[in-house]
Amino acid sequence: MASSAGKHVPLRRCVMCRASLPKAELVRLVRDADGRFALDPTGRAGGRGTWVCRRCAGDPADKRLKQAFRGQAGHVRTLLAAVSEAPASETAGGTPRARHRDGGMNVR
Repeated sequence: MASSAGKHVPLRRCVMCRASLPKAELVRLVRDADGRFALDPTGRAGGRGTWVCRRCAGDPADKRLKQAFRGQAGHVRTLLAAVSEAPASETAGGTPRARHRDGGMNVR
């Protein structure tokens, strides 16, 4: 029996507006070894990530930014400004992988 529901789309929650959106529509931030936040363009860096939607990245409200990132709000604001200026395809984790005719995935 074939399922009529489509392919599963993972959802993540934006820490600023609390909206649940597909992973591809969000930007992931992770803490580096120094404890500062850094962008994770691939979405696969180790550790626990923080997700921010593109709408919040384009117009970060001071209050929400300070609540979510505390003392690093200024640093995160500069990271999000860089993301909002870049096209969505550059920060979405690269190019999609091509599929074989039999449905398997190519490994690059």
